[in-house]
Amino acid sequence: HVDAQAIVRGLPAQKQLMRFASSMSRSIDPRRPYRLEDSSCINEIPRVRTLEERKRARKQVRDAKKRTYENAQAALQREFGDKLSRENFPHSRMIRKRRKAQEKRVKKLQQKFDHADEQYNRSVKQLRNEKGRQKNHLIRENLERYKNEQPVVDSERQLSGKVVDEEVLVALERTGYMTPQHMTLIDTVLTMPGTTIEKEYERRIAAINAVIAVCDAEEGAPSRSRVARKRSADAGDMLPTAPLPKRQNSTPSAESDDAFSKAIASVCVKSPEERPTICFICLGTPRLPQSERLRMYKNSGSLSRHFVSKHIKPFSNDMRCECSICGEKLESKSMLLNHAERVHGTVSRSSKTALGLT
Repeated sequence: HVDAQAIVRGLPAQKQLMRFASSMSRSIDPRRPYRLEDSSCINEIPRVRTLEERKRARKQVRDAKKRTYENAQAALQREFGDKLSRENFPHSRMIRKRRKAQEKRVKKLQQKFDHADEQYNRSVKQLRNEKGRQKNHLIRENLERYKNEQPVVDSERQLSGKVVDEEVLVALERTGYMTPQHMTLIDTVLTMPGTTIEKEYERRIAAINAVIAVCDAEEGAPSRSRVARKRSADAGDMLPTAPLPKRQNSTPSAESDDAFSKAIASVCVKSPEERPTICFICLGTPRLPQSERLRMYKNSGSLSRHFVSKHIKPFSNDMRCECSICGEKLESKSMLLNHAERVHGTVSRSSKTALGLT
């Protein structure tokens, strides 16, 4: 990269500046290797393979010591149990002595197993850290190689009259970084001057038309759509202060009637001991996706945590709503909590402060 200005002015050449000026800006270049294309190559590094073998060997040792410890513990329970029986009372002293020796042996086996388990966990951590270091090292090598080699390729492309090739245009369009109008502007402005006056006029006219097209382009569409999706999802998690839709509006289509009917039947408990795993409020919110409305939590405790964090805490004590499952009007947060436990089996045992009732 020749710094012609520095040569004419008799100044030292600014090699780094010329290298950067002859290449595409790092902030918009989608070709920069920020991540590995094939992460499996890390497993072939000798240091990683050594740690992998060590982890595998320690896992075998840990499993063997675990089986020995569990077998000894089970044998101790079978032979002695928790208490001495009355039949063995005359020989209780001998039995206690033998049992004490067995317990001591089991305790030593447990200590050996704990030590082996600690060694295995340490080897897993070492392997994970080493893979992370090797991955970062390979990425830095790729970036350094790209920084040294790509400017030459870009310079050759500039000399050929084309700054942004089809690969970059496709990558920019795929990532949604720029609109088609912006990419056309880059392609028309960053070109070499024409060899004749007619070609130069054509280049200038194409650049002017590209600038006009950019003026009419609406920027930020990808970001706005992502924000809209996030806003709709957040709105679905909240319980509105206005009355919720009636039950007949809660099913989105005829083909899902059966699934919604079963879900509605499951959230209407028949006894105080029943604990459903579907949120009755989310089920009755038609603006939520079907997967969220029919979501089954792992257990009733997980459902209770979701119910409190999403439908209780964000609202004031004097909230008013209507249950879309059974149509009952609820005039306060306390009535909603009572209704959730009494009718839908969703129990909230948190303190009043945690529920926002104080």
